[in-house]
Amino acid sequence: MLTTSEKAHLDRYGFLLLESLIPLDTTALLRERSLGLAEAEKEAGKSHTYLANDSAQRVWNLVDKGEVFEEAIQHPKVLAGMTYLLGADCTLSSFTVNALYPGAPDAGLHIDYPLSALPTPRPSFPMVANSVYFLDDFTLENGATSCVPGSHRRLEALPESGVEYADEVQICGPRGSVLIVNGAIWHGSSENRTNEPRVGLLGFFCRSILKPQQAHLKLVSDEVISRATPTLKRLLGLDSQPNMNA
Repeated sequence: MLTTSEKAHLDRYGFLLLESLIPLDTTALLRERSLGLAEAEKEAGKSHTYLANDSAQRVWNLVDKGEVFEEAIQHPKVLAGMTYLLGADCTLSSFTVNALYPGAPDAGLHIDYPLSALPTPRPSFPMVANSVYFLDDFTLENGATSCVPGSHRRLEALPESGVEYADEVQICGPRGSVLIVNGAIWHGSSENRTNEPRVGLLGFFCRSILKPQQAHLKLVSDEVISRATPTLKRLLGLDSQPNMNA
């Protein structure tokens, strides 16, 4: 559960840093597996890269790529944050590796889809939210997430490309931390000025009434479904499928 002060912080600022939440041995394993998957997709010519010079990479559908990822996305404290923001029946929209390689530029600020496609004023309550798993220390130098605190309440505005905001901050923390982010807050990755990749996981959640980014029930193997906990089955969308009544 979230404490009263954690809920208040999330309400006021639009984000909440849960420091050192994941054990370091688990964090190390997640990082090793993440970089291994990223490299394998590069070698197969199937990598999902973006930013200048392909300096950032995503690996999608992590629930189907190892039990360590299945367990990570069900962390009780992370799910408590998502439940608080999105309701007890919230679902997983996507779960991905997010790797910023050396030289990755500042990605700029954004709000998460589908909020960015909605007419204004946007809803005052959360519709989507992200959880950022720090598999490295997130620092000012290696691309720690930037955000504008309280910007989730700017229901008719969007961040402008190339504009520097005086109230923008970078959220730094030790590896093993998880950052909960209201999807309406202005946020984005920063420049990686180091010689090492900065690796994180993005657990993106949505209210059960929304269409998730990925069709988990078509992508995830029968083996994963068969061993899934009731919580994971709900997150994958088993409880929120369209009505099939004829």
